[in-house]
Amino acid sequence: MPKYKPKGCKCGRSNAVNVIAANGSCDGAPPVPEPCFDVCTTPVCGTPQYLTLLAPVVYDEIGINLCRQLTLAADFSTTYPNAESATAEVISVAFSTAPGEAPAIAPINGRPNCYSVTLRNLTVNFAVKIYDCARRLLAVLPVSAVYLPASGTPDYAYFDEDTNPSSVELELYAPYGVSYSAADAATPVINCVGFLAGSAAPAQGLNMIVIPKVLSFDPATGEASMGLTVYLKSIYYAQYLIPHNGRAVVPKGSLIPQEDSVCMEFVSGGLLDREIKPLELGPPHNEETLKNECETSGTCCCPTYQKAVTPDPGTGGSTGGTGENTGGGTTTKPPEEHDVDIEIDDQSLSAPSDSPDSLLNTLARLGSL
Repeated sequence: MPKYKPKGCKCGRSNAVNVIAANGSCDGAPPVPEPCFDVCTTPVCGTPQYLTLLAPVVYDEIGINLCRQLTLAADFSTTYPNAESATAEVISVAFSTAPGEAPAIAPINGRPNCYSVTLRNLTVNFAVKIYDCARRLLAVLPVSAVYLPASGTPDYAYFDEDTNPSSVELELYAPYGVSYSAADAATPVINCVGFLAGSAAPAQGLNMIVIPKVLSFDPATGEASMGLTVYLKSIYYAQYLIPHNGRAVVPKGSLIPQEDSVCMEFVSGGLLDREIKPLELGPPHNEETLKNECETSGTCCCPTYQKAVTPDPGTGGSTGGTGENTGGGTTTKPPEEHDVDIEIDDQSLSAPSDSPDSLLNTLARLGSL
């Protein structure tokens, strides 16, 4: 059962497709209240039972750990004499474009669904937060450091065969291929998912996510040992049908109204939320048929059904209070049959008689109508 029921939703239907299917033929029965339903003019309200999602799916991934020393700032102890601890987050990662220093991505011979990825010369941009002994934030320092340094570069001084080699080679299963920087498919690329505007989302193909950790920090010198976990993933967008367990209700912060006005009443009231339900395009509902335009005539449009009108016995026929026209054996004409309406002829019923048998016959004829 859904955890959330939309407010003011009065659809009263659990499956709109079944309603449409039930109106495919007119057999004389009363039509349903909504013989045709077009979501293009009347959106379906409520919550769905299933959702069709287009989600970035990880097809393969592999991770490595790296570590190196770095200096947070010059004259650190003078600038931040009260520094006690530090944390870091990776904002972005830049790849070198110089020959022999750029990452290499190539399909493996004889294994077309797998790629060999060589990582090297990664420039990692950090946001390092400095705290005092009471965990009060003193500063946020932008720091850059090169991991997997190429031979002959200034950062090769931090080379270590075990913790920070010059390159690493990884194999990744990528059945749908990789992304490229241009339409000629000459240069494969790796998308770095970081916290920089414009590069904070996954993309089709190869993606990199980097998570840092300050392993040691010396407040006297500003030196830190910065560890990195580098994840390399092959990600592709895929469509999935998932059960819907109810919409999330967003908590609202309220303001205490200082005056009685429609604006203050709105601000202190509930949050606005659109109640239009997504179409369930897959079984069992198949609501894509709701985009068909409704027609005003045809086999799906039944005539308006009207109930039979039963006349008041006190008004039909002659009055029985005078005892006149007491023909108990007077012949009667059955009511005419109509397609929709049933009318009662005034002359079809004989006047009531003082005879008990005549009264019983008259009541029996009225009951058969």
